[in-house]
Amino acid sequence: MPDIERVLRESVDEVLEKMFFIRSFGDAAGVSGGSELVAYLTFVGKPSGSFTLRATLAVARSITADFLGEEDEMLDDGQVGEVICELANMICGSALSRMESQFQFRLASPVLLPTPPADRGATVQCAVELYNGALAVTMNMEETACSPTEEYVF
Repeated sequence: MPDIERVLRESVDEVLEKMFFIRSFGDAAGVSGGSELVAYLTFVGKPSGSFTLRATLAVARSITADFLGEEDEMLDDGQVGEVICELANMICGSALSRMESQFQFRLASPVLLPTPPADRGATVQCAVELYNGALAVTMNMEETACSPTEEYVF
């Protein structure tokens, strides 16, 4: 079974770099510094669970500007929310495919929440430092992630 924390971190770094042209500067303690956006989605498969992405508003706006090739001041709140939800979708999908590539998953559409949801089940967290703040992700799994062969080992 892969180290889920490592897989999650690799997925964050890969998606940020390949899709958003942003490199992280290593691990962060978490997200702090004012208003934040929280994107949340659930997934069904083996394992099933939920995924949460948190970013300060400044980080979310700069990620959106980089992704859309726009100036920060030209962005509206709807664009920022859509891009942060898509970022959550990409990172979650990348992590799940790395953990359990032989299973199919259904990911619900990401939504913005006013506050992060309470953690349930097995929780894995990762936070990375970006040039203007931090981005944090949390994956809650309702059952342990394991391969089909590991599932039947006693």
